[in-house]
Amino acid sequence: MKSIHLIAGLAVALTGLPAEAQVRSDKNLNGASGRPIINLRVCNSSGRSATVAVSYIQPGESRFINRGWYDVADGACEELVTTDNANFYFYADATDGSGRRWAGGHDLCVQYPGPYTFYTSGTECQSGQELRGFTPFNSTEPGSWTWTLNP
Repeated sequence: MKSIHLIAGLAVALTGLPAEAQVRSDKNLNGASGRPIINLRVCNSSGRSATVAVSYIQPGESRFINRGWYDVADGACEELVTTDNANFYFYADATDGSGRRWAGGHDLCVQYPGPYTFYTSGTECQSGQELRGFTPFNSTEPGSWTWTLNP
């Protein structure tokens, strides 16, 4: 009986992980396009609650989609979306009436009050949408990528 365990252990040591486990691992790291899967999340360390919008490409697609609003309480982290594109954009508003915004210089449309989901069509907003400055980000590493809202 000991020789069977020894042979099985030696086989695993020589070949690494079983093929099934290796396939599962690859699926977690790469999307259908072969690009790394990136899980986009937001952590809020701002001292106030916020609502977040994101623009990204869904795995296996080629067009940017805009989604909002994701509520992120102060001190919380929220998983938002998954992408296999290295480029993505975030925007956030504080929900406490302070007027605090986390913005950047890349103009995209949002919709208030939301929730909303629509494909990006440039900077010409449709009826009921407003232009906001999103912050551009980039990540080529698979796994979680976090945007932190600071005060």
